[in-house]
Amino acid sequence: MEELNFFQIQLLLYFLEAEPGKRTVTDASKQLGRTKVAVTRALDKLEEKNIVERVEGRKTVLTAYGNNIAKDLENKLKAAERYMQYHDIPPAVAGQNALAMIQAGFTEEFLECMEEQEERMRIKEFFAGRKNFTGKELCEQLKDGSYTLPFIIYRENIKNGSNLSMANNGFENPCQLVVKNHVGNVYLTVRTVTAESAVSAKLMEGRVERLQYEKSHSFVDALCDGRYVHFPADVLKFVSMGNGREEVLHGSVRMKIKCSVGILHMPEGRAVFTLLLS
Repeated sequence: MEELNFFQIQLLLYFLEAEPGKRTVTDASKQLGRTKVAVTRALDKLEEKNIVERVEGRKTVLTAYGNNIAKDLENKLKAAERYMQYHDIPPAVAGQNALAMIQAGFTEEFLECMEEQEERMRIKEFFAGRKNFTGKELCEQLKDGSYTLPFIIYRENIKNGSNLSMANNGFENPCQLVVKNHVGNVYLTVRTVTAESAVSAKLMEGRVERLQYEKSHSFVDALCDGRYVHFPADVLKFVSMGNGREEVLHGSVRMKIKCSVGILHMPEGRAVFTLLLS
């Protein structure tokens, strides 16, 4: 994106939203509290960048290129404002801070992380007060995109004083919840796991080679794509725990997991996969 200063960003957003008859130097000057000279000089710079153009009647319009830039800035500004308001920053202050944040030139990666965090807070607010809902309901409300979420895989039954499944180490943490057209899939990245053999007590290395998830009281094979295993988010059953900012959404599904070194050494086990949206 073009490097723009604070006032140029304000002008672009003004011309994006203003009525056609108000897209003049005089009206922009009144609305933004700057002199006509300052507005004219800023527009000259924007015109040099092919972001605006002057038309008859002393009007200024955004070029197609400028319109795209202005809409991108507007989307980022709204996301930043909502993010700050979720942190109890007053709307007027949030607006100015959001403009300063964008003008400061934060990376696209930072802004994407901020937008994702803002979306998480919006979702928690949407489901506030609901103790149970489905993964399908969650994804219907989420914006399309990729969400990085921590997870835990539990044993169904406590063994040796622990309810943490060996399979918890069989995947890289966190996982990815990918939502497209409001339909979600959970992606797990397989990694090598080391554990003591139940038969020989020797350390064995292996990888998860089969994962099944429960759907309608039956177990269904998850799909494999290279190092990734993925399954539909619809099968997750969510509960809401905590209140306000401390609220965490837990989405769980029962699984069967088999490791590559063989059933005699690492028996196929049942577990409960739980991802956390906080």
